[in-house]
Amino acid sequence: MYNIKSLFKNDGLLGLLSIIMVIYTSILVYCQSIRGVNYWDIFIYLQNAMLFAHHNIGSQLSVPPVFSLLVSIPFQLGFISENSMFIVSGILFILLVIGLYLLLNECFDNEISFLASLIFSMFSLIVTWALTGATDVPALCFGVWAFYFTVKGLNEDFKYFYPAIGFFVLAFFTRFTEGFILIVMGFYILINFESFRKQLTSKRLMGILLFCMFLGIVICGVYLVNQGTIPFISQFMEVSSSNQVSSINVGYEINPFYYFENLPQYLTSLSVSNEYFHSLSTSYNNSTVLSYVFIALVLVYLIKFCVNLVKYDECSVSYKKLKQLTVIILSVICIISYTHISYILTELLFTMILLSYYIWLPDKDNQFDYVMFLWLGIFIILHSYHPVKVDRYIIPILVPIIYFTCKSLTYFIKNKKKTIIAMTLILIILIPINISYMTSITTENQHTHEEKEASQFIKKYDTHYTEYNISSDRGVAFSWYLKKYTYTTIPRVLKANNESLEDKLNSIQAKYYIDSTSNTTNITGYHKIYDNNKENVKIKIYERD
Repeated sequence: MYNIKSLFKNDGLLGLLSIIMVIYTSILVYCQSIRGVNYWDIFIYLQNAMLFAHHNIGSQLSVPPVFSLLVSIPFQLGFISENSMFIVSGILFILLVIGLYLLLNECFDNEISFLASLIFSMFSLIVTWALTGATDVPALCFGVWAFYFTVKGLNEDFKYFYPAIGFFVLAFFTRFTEGFILIVMGFYILINFESFRKQLTSKRLMGILLFCMFLGIVICGVYLVNQGTIPFISQFMEVSSSNQVSSINVGYEINPFYYFENLPQYLTSLSVSNEYFHSLSTSYNNSTVLSYVFIALVLVYLIKFCVNLVKYDECSVSYKKLKQLTVIILSVICIISYTHISYILTELLFTMILLSYYIWLPDKDNQFDYVMFLWLGIFIILHSYHPVKVDRYIIPILVPIIYFTCKSLTYFIKNKKKTIIAMTLILIILIPINISYMTSITTENQHTHEEKEASQFIKKYDTHYTEYNISSDRGVAFSWYLKKYTYTTIPRVLKANNESLEDKLNSIQAKYYIDSTSNTTNITGYHKIYDNNKENVKIKIYERD
């Protein structure tokens, strides 16, 4: 099986990459500790981590639990701090880059994989979100390792399929949408089906099935016992039916080209814009010329790849026409399904089209081109279809982007030394861009600072505050700061549902209401006891009369 010690011993660049990533990640942890936490979902993961550490300050167990379970480990040891979450995120980030290096090694020389992994770690979108406590990068970490062990299982030892399945489960239960990596894993198995069939004895098949059944029974059993439901099924159905999403969602965006339009900002940016600190979105950044170099390299190679699919065919004319007609019909249905039916059908049709090309064409030397094109496509389809669009959702496509960048350089330069020189130059240019970008985001968010100040006021104003019900339009944030469950009561959501803030506060008998984002001027039955008197971030605290 997998020998990590010998792997590091025989691969000096892997050891060097690990050392660099530990140093680099330590810097990112320090930067993140200054930035703090502001994003809504991250407070939910902190709440769940506290619950798993036996301190209930509120929880939403319908979200994937793996990341919160990992964060709960230092919490249980007494290190209850945002920094603990940043460190856990940092460890997973290091493992992601190492996993990417090993995966790229299946296609490229060590030196190219080494440089590509470092470049990947400096993409602006990665730098922005890697250590925030969001689950996108941790989920991608498990997804990359799941696919890597799938490759190892087919090419070396069938036993690698067990960790491949294990990492897939971790990926899915870190972020449900990362479960689409299963399509990539399945596709790779299908295009190598002969090798897979030769390995698959009845004993091995039974072992894999029993392993999957065991995991499924344990996971579903835990959910049913603790929650009485299996939440990821309902979430999957909700994502599939995007018309259920309300326009009041802060990430509501129906433009299907949103991620394409903002891709340059996700790759490289010298600094963040002022809008970033308001919305926490890198989509508002100003990209650098280097972003367009990456995009050009990827596009040129993808065009070459698609042209070869059309040209490279040695079958009879009649059979060739039949294949072309089949692909055209599948493509038309694929496009129609994407805009009118469901992205699930679109994903399946897109996979079938690529699989058909691979089966029909004798081009067996570029398996990873098909795989990475599929990887790129399924996540773009998934997140472009859904009306809630947040920059971090598209992080998974950065893996195929760095892959196609390497393929483009190696294909057109056709010389290993010159390719390494070209990638080294890109890295040299990227380093000062990355330093500038990290510097621009390393500042405490003003909103975060003011929320902490308001929390400190409550603690001093009423030393018995834990005995009363408290509500806020940012309940998840104040649950963490106060280490006490705080109801989430958002006026604009109540208004959309024909409810009033006063009625809601009365129903939960809230003694205090903390207005963090809603800019209320008064609340009937309450009087104001705190006002931070700031123009940009207005926070008020109301007490029941």
